Amino acid sequence: MKKLILLLIIPFAGMIIISCDTSEDPVTSNSKGNIFVTSNPAGAQIWLDGVNTAQVTPDTIKNLDDGVYSVTLKLMDYNDATFSVSVTSGQTSDLTNIVLVSNISTTLFGPVRIYESFGTTSSQPSGLDLSSGEAWGVSSDSSGLVDIYYFSDSSGTSFLIQSADLTPNLIRETDFFVGSSDNLFDEEDSPDRNTETWTNNISNMESNYVFLYDHDGHYSKLKIVNMGGGVAGEPFWVEVLWYYNNTILDKRF
Repeated sequence: MKKLILLLIIPFAGMIIISCDTSEDPVTSNSKGNIFVTSNPAGAQIWLDGVNTAQVTPDTIKNLDDGVYSVTLKLMDYNDATFSVSVTSGQTSDLTNIVLVSNISTTLFGPVRIYESFGTTSSQPSGLDLSSGEAWGVSSDSSGLVDIYYFSDSSGTSFLIQSADLTPNLIRETDFFVGSSDNLFDEEDSPDRNTETWTNNISNMESNYVFLYDHDGHYSKLKIVNMGGGVAGEPFWVEVLWYYNNTILDKRF
């Protein structure tokens, strides 16, 4: 009888010992490292060693083995940003406050003053070269650079900002599309240039910004910010401020 009891006790004790050994395994033996990632602006895709993690900033990439990883942040309208990050088991490495750089290449010009085309002198240019920000007379030696100009007639009844090719001997064609806001800095992108909806001029009294598509296929975003003149010795004038997109066919602003 004693032998039977002993035989029953021994395997039970073995089970207790095995159970205790398992519960006392160090937690750190199976722990992994993490990478905490933030960016400005937020919402960038997080790529790890060339693979999309399907996570966006701010977030934590978890359960990584020890080692050095390549982390790339991708966000529309911004350049990719890539960093090497070292990971250690049981720790979280920080990759924070990464400032992403816009890949939209624009130049802000102005304010530049242009004068009405009727009755002006050589020192009162009517035309604009959108790509350089320079004002030129439509009859000057540099008139071939003019994209748009401030047209007026002898009767004093017509005042338009219009495409250069509407004046004799100039060929640079520019199309206009009036935007829906007067805030030039609202980051609104241009619609596609469409010959059915775009026109070749705007009123000199237009208060909203205007999208332009020039002879070289560049988009601009222009606003009349001031006007004056119309008195003896000083023809009417307007001052304009505009963004010029340096990349052909790029409509982003």
